Amino acid sequence: MEKMKSVITGFGIKFPNIQNSLQFEQVLRNGICTHSIVPGLGPHNESLVCGIIDENPEAWTGRKLRGYPRASLLGIAAAKEALEHAKIKAPNARVAVIMGTTTSSLPEIEQSSQLYRNDKFNKISPLNAGLTNIHSLSSGVANYLGLGAGNLVFTLTDGCASGSDAIVLGKTLLENGVVDVCIAGASETPLCDAAIASFAKQKSIKFNAAIGETGNPFSSSCNTFVISEGAAVVVMETEQHAMKENKTIYGYITGAAANNDGENIHSMNMQGTHLYETMVQAVGSKKITYTNSLALGLEVQDRNEAKNHMQLFGPDTPITSIKGMIGHAFSSSGVAQVIASLLSLQHSFIPATTLSDFKGYEHVNIVKETQFCNIQHIAITSHGYGGNNNTIVISKEG
Repeated sequence: MEKMKSVITGFGIKFPNIQNSLQFEQVLRNGICTHSIVPGLGPHNESLVCGIIDENPEAWTGRKLRGYPRASLLGIAAAKEALEHAKIKAPNARVAVIMGTTTSSLPEIEQSSQLYRNDKFNKISPLNAGLTNIHSLSSGVANYLGLGAGNLVFTLTDGCASGSDAIVLGKTLLENGVVDVCIAGASETPLCDAAIASFAKQKSIKFNAAIGETGNPFSSSCNTFVISEGAAVVVMETEQHAMKENKTIYGYITGAAANNDGENIHSMNMQGTHLYETMVQAVGSKKITYTNSLALGLEVQDRNEAKNHMQLFGPDTPITSIKGMIGHAFSSSGVAQVIASLLSLQHSFIPATTLSDFKGYEHVNIVKETQFCNIQHIAITSHGYGGNNNTIVISKEG
């Protein structure tokens, strides 16, 4: 029996200054930076370069959703676009909804705690249990869009790789005949005190900086990243199901692998060895056109990304990072990289790595200006807190 293939038939995205995938394509093609400087986010009211969504997410969902956390609203908005893209209204199929996150409901938890401890208990919503429950992300997306009843609904919270791991899990379910359709993605709302304080203590973010002075991928001059919020979702189907319903196939998931470093929760594999293993496993014998890298401006991560790429593909294969344009939205970043790769296949271009001087990476074939070329296979890397590593390969054909 021939193994079933996983394809992507739709995608949607909500990022700072990016309301849909059409705008995202323009950002990628033209190297547009979507970062903002927001005052007052530091412990002493310092400003922070970050990716913030100014629009009201409740307006995107079409009606007010009382008691839904912001991450759920962003996820719903991205999923709505993905479903419209895939021409899915009321699927007569077995469905899985899998969303990843690291910070979903964290702002709502902070807010309710502040009210509780400042003698404002009466101001806490009776819907607080749902507002502060991380699983409100996936359950909110599934049930608002009519996909929850009788189907599989999972929320993954395994660090910055969560969104990419959602895609890997969806691929596994599809190819083993468990479901016919999988809505997979991630949503993040990290612009809150707890998240900002954590990375400030690590000196991974830079206060009172100008845009371009922080979050520079592939630069030894930088060891900080730009925090961003946002949501990204893809619709995955088996090739058989997609062809039966005459769907447009935007790309095939021809490789996917994940593992864990097995380190202490406060450390990582400093050599990127296990990430390399996922790359080898996912890529197999495919000739990769380029790598869409996690690289976000942090020294260890970027160094390992470049080293692994050079070791596996050599100097002739290009590598790029889109973080100079959109910042790092934790688990949503990996899914945004997948969507960027689908747009890359569709429009035949490799997005450039922006906001970098490339110091220390002169030996690496980094894409510095948008390249227009024929693209067949793209390797997408992701890894994060807890030691999870992930590589996905998106291809034009299966």
